[in-house]
Amino acid sequence: MLDPNLPHVIKAPSQDTQGVRGLITHPLKSVRQLWSGRENSDLAYSSNQSLQPQSGITVDMPSASRSGGRGRLIFTLSFLPALLSILYFGFLATDRYVSEAKFIVKTASKSADAGGLGSFLKFAGSMSGMSRSQDDNYSVQEYIKSRAAVAELSKKIPVREIYNRPEADFIARYPSFFYGKSEERLYDYLQWMVNVSFGNTSGIATLRVQAFRPEDALLITRTLLELGEEMVNRLNERINADAIRTAAEEVGRSEQRMIDAQMALTEFRNRELMVDAVQSSVVITEVIAGLDAERIAAQAQISQLAAAAPDNPQIKLLYGKVNALNGQISDQRALIAEPSTGIAKKLAEFERLSLMREFAKMSLSSANTALDNARTEARRQQLYLERVVEPNLPDFPISPQRLRMIATIIGGNALFLLVIWLFYMGVREHGAGAG
Repeated sequence: MLDPNLPHVIKAPSQDTQGVRGLITHPLKSVRQLWSGRENSDLAYSSNQSLQPQSGITVDMPSASRSGGRGRLIFTLSFLPALLSILYFGFLATDRYVSEAKFIVKTASKSADAGGLGSFLKFAGSMSGMSRSQDDNYSVQEYIKSRAAVAELSKKIPVREIYNRPEADFIARYPSFFYGKSEERLYDYLQWMVNVSFGNTSGIATLRVQAFRPEDALLITRTLLELGEEMVNRLNERINADAIRTAAEEVGRSEQRMIDAQMALTEFRNRELMVDAVQSSVVITEVIAGLDAERIAAQAQISQLAAAAPDNPQIKLLYGKVNALNGQISDQRALIAEPSTGIAKKLAEFERLSLMREFAKMSLSSANTALDNARTEARRQQLYLERVVEPNLPDFPISPQRLRMIATIIGGNALFLLVIWLFYMGVREHGAGAG
């Protein structure tokens, strides 16, 4: 019961709650009411005038201008994105042609498991001594999307003119409101127009390029593939340099050691006037052996003559011969054993130098073998960019996908409004429970 002597304030349901509920139950009628605000304003004014004089009760009604503003906001959030998407994709968006190419990076040494088409490609590669290289495929893919590739592409073809055709719409063209004229913004724009994807199962990379004219899309696709091939060639040069450089440096060091050893041996021969110390020592040894044999023979004759005829004059001659032979043998042995000039010392030096030369020769031979193996391995690691599908000249525009884009925008906007409404109702219920 209300005390008639006391003023009371009756709060009418808020206009924003009525607007949301009405938008759900009767959307068209609610939109018209929320947009004009007149019916709600008249209702609030008449209720206020009729209630206050009769019972002294004050009715607090929402402001008509505020409810009208909220109605316009709800209308804008509800229908404006859909109308803009229909306007742009239905009437303004320019057709874009898509040129597609497929490629694979192969190498002779690497292999990877795959199924389906990948298994067939692997079998075909094994028959030709080739196999796909997934890591290098990713490298080419990242290069095509890189800033370096964009810079090289701009040098080879007029990219800015291609994407600034007169028929291009104001949003999709370059430059535009969204993409400025700087190199960085051109790179961002091409991230939209150029797409490279990699199939993990097949190992094939797919390059898709959009342009406003079919010949432009084909030109860009071909140029990007050429840039990818140049990048693969640079990788091959680096592989060759890395694989062969160390082996080639070792060959150079071995050749220098061989040259130094040969020069040391030649210097020894010139200094000692001896071509081969080993052969010289063999000759001296043979001479000593011959002299020793003659001495033994002379001593045998002396023994025979002394036993048969002690006074034979030949005995004295034979003793002289033996003494002479002993002197010659001593001289020959001195040639070998002399501490300063003996052939034994020279022989040791000669053998040391000869061994150094042999070691240098063996090292050089081993280094040359390693160099040959490195070159063979480098050839096995050569990369090849093979075009599975050549770039095509499109005859029909497949982008943008108009109906799909419109439906996506409308669906996303509906979800956004639903989230906002749930959040708003939660806040109101929380405030009502707290009051």
